Amino acid sequence: MTGTIIFRNAFLIDGNGGEPSSDAVVVVSDGTIREVIADEKEAKLPKGRVIDLKGKALMPGLIDAHVHPGNIELSLRETSTLPPAVYVHRATRNLETDLDLGFTTLRDAAGLDLGFRAAIEQGLIRGPRLLLSISPLTETSGAAPTPRNSIGIFPEICDGPDEVRRATRRVLGHGADQIKVFADGEVASQLESDRAKPGQWKFTVEELRAAVEAAEAAGTYVMAHTYSPRAIQNCLAAGVRSIEHGNLMDAHTAEMMSEKGAYYVPTLATYDVLAKEARGELDTHTLEKLEIVGHKGQHALELAYRAGVRIGSGSDIIGPFQHLKGREFALKAEVMTPMETIVSATRTNAELIGMADRIGTLEVGKLADLIVVDGNPLENLTLFEHGLERVVLVMKEGRIVKDTMNVL
Repeated sequence: MTGTIIFRNAFLIDGNGGEPSSDAVVVVSDGTIREVIADEKEAKLPKGRVIDLKGKALMPGLIDAHVHPGNIELSLRETSTLPPAVYVHRATRNLETDLDLGFTTLRDAAGLDLGFRAAIEQGLIRGPRLLLSISPLTETSGAAPTPRNSIGIFPEICDGPDEVRRATRRVLGHGADQIKVFADGEVASQLESDRAKPGQWKFTVEELRAAVEAAEAAGTYVMAHTYSPRAIQNCLAAGVRSIEHGNLMDAHTAEMMSEKGAYYVPTLATYDVLAKEARGELDTHTLEKLEIVGHKGQHALELAYRAGVRIGSGSDIIGPFQHLKGREFALKAEVMTPMETIVSATRTNAELIGMADRIGTLEVGKLADLIVVDGNPLENLTLFEHGLERVVLVMKEGRIVKDTMNVL
C-alpha cells in the first residue's frame, strides 16, 4: 500500500446516514482514510494521485451479511457433486463478482472454508473480506447427512444441549468467525428428504442457548435461520444476536426483537430472484415452500422497521444469480428510505459483525474500503443491481481492486 490517493469532487455518502456532501474530498494513505473534508473549498490537498469524481458518488464498501457464494447450483445436491476443482473455481468467480459489485466484506452463512479466506489474503484470488460460518448446525431430520459441497463441509447434526455445545466448539475449532444455526425449516433444504417447511421451528431454547454460550465463550455470536414467530422467539430467549430472514414474523415478535436489541437481516432478493428468474428450474417441493414465505418478506421488514429493530442487510442469493444481489437495495427501499437502506448495508452491518471501528463508514482512521458509483444511488437504488457496470471503482484497504474509470 504505497502513496497517497486523493478523491475530489465527490458526492459523498459516508454511511452515517446524514446529508451527503456534494463537493467532498477523501484522502487515503497506507490503507487508511486520512482526511474527510465535506467541502473542497476548505481543503488543502496533499501531494498524491488525484482522482476526480465529478458526477459520481463515493461511499463505504458494501457489506453483505448473508451470502452463499459456495452454493453454486440451485440444488445443493447438484452442488455437492461438482468436482472439487470446479467447485473452487466457480466459488472464486462468485467472490470476484461480489467484489466487482462493490461488496468489500461478506459474512458467509456457511459453506466456505478457511482456504478461500487465505487465498484472498495471499493475493491468489480477488475477493472481499470474508467472515466464515464454515458448517451450519441443524437437528436430526431422519435422513443421513449429505455434504453441503464437494470440498467436504457437512452440516453439524446435533440434538440436545450437550451435542449442540460440542458441535459449536467443533465449528469454532475449524476457524468459524460466527456460528450459524437452522432454527426453522428451509426453502432449499440441506437434506433432500428433510420435509421440514418454513414455519416449523427447530431446536429448543436450551439447545440454542448452548450454542450461544459456547460462541460467547469464544468471543463471538450466533446467527439464526428463522421464519416463524416461535423460531424467532426461541432464538431471542436464548440470546441469539442475528435473526436471518424472519419472513413470517408478527408484530409482537418484532417488538421483542427491538427490546432484546437483536439485529434483523432480511433477505428479500433471494425470494424475488427465485420467483422471477429461477421458477422454471425449481422442483415442486421447493416451489411449495417458496410460496409459504416468498411474498411475506416485505411485511416482516415493515413490522421490524416500525418496531425500531436494528436492520442489517443480506441477500442470500443461491445458484447462478449472484450478480443480482444488489436488487436487495431497491426491494428494501419499498419500506425504508434510500439512505436508511444504504446505512443498513454499511454502518449497521459493520456494527452487527463487530467491525464498526474499522469499516462501514468513511471516517478518519478507518480502513479505506470504499466504492465509486456512476450516478446518485439516493435517487436510483437500482444502480446496485447493475453494479458490474455502475460501480466503477472499488478500493479495499487502500488498494484499488476494480477500476473501470481507467484512473491508474
